[in-house]
Amino acid sequence: MQKRIIQILALSIAVLLAALPSSPIASAAKKKPIPATSPKPVWPPIGFKETDGVFAKVPSSEELIGHLSAKRSLQKFLKQCEEFACGAVFVAAERACTWWEVNSAVRKVNPANFAKDRIGTLVTYAKGTDAREQGTIFLVSTEPVDLSVSVGNIRVICHREKTNIPKPGNVYNPITKADS
Repeated sequence: MQKRIIQILALSIAVLLAALPSSPIASAAKKKPIPATSPKPVWPPIGFKETDGVFAKVPSSEELIGHLSAKRSLQKFLKQCEEFACGAVFVAAERACTWWEVNSAVRKVNPANFAKDRIGTLVTYAKGTDAREQGTIFLVSTEPVDLSVSVGNIRVICHREKTNIPKPGNVYNPITKADS
């Protein structure tokens, strides 16, 4: 009988210990794993402009800083943008894009009338994205950084053909006095 009481007492102590959150018995119990993936982005993307299933948004500086801190692969553009006038655009498409083309204008504020005069054009080629995947494309000119210089009039094109894919990068064409 005494042996039976000791067994019941030992079993009761084990059950009690298992109920405590810091006990080794409780931690040995199976825990539900935490998913390793982040939640899927909302579709269609909020705040983006859409044309025929292609979405684009010029990010605010706060959005861009947040995005840069989350994606180390984009931080290489920071050094370029410390030296040259830059812009950025978030892109996405309903169907996959093999590669992206972004056409934009580089403008400078004219001190005489405060108008933004176009001083160059910029064509940017970027790698493709899967269907409904958001991408970030940096538009880097070779125009020196100046508070009066900006990149604007951004137009994005989602290419789906699998031939003649250009090398990712930027092509800046300054407008000379003779061109204007």
